Amino acid sequence: MHSARLGLIVGKKAIARAHARNRVKRIIRDRFRRARYALGGYDMVVRVVGSVSDQELHQLLNRLFADLEKKACEHPADS
Repeated sequence: MHSARLGLIVGKKAIARAHARNRVKRIIRDRFRRARYALGGYDMVVRVVGSVSDQELHQLLNRLFADLEKKACEHPADS
C-alpha cells in the first residue's frame, strides 16, 4: 500500500514575508506527517490563498485532516 503524498502552493501574493510562508509550510507538513499513513494512497495539493493566524491554521488543518482520514477509511484508494 502506498502512503499519501503532499504538494504545497504558498505564493507571495497570499503571504508576503518569506519567513511567514515557510512557517505555514512547516506547520502543514508537520500535520500531514502525523496523518500520512491514515490517509492511505491519496495524493493531495494544499494551496494557501490568504493569511490566517497560527491558531486558525491549526484548527483548519485538524478539521481538514480529520475529514480526510474519515473519508480514507470509508473509501480506500486503489493500491
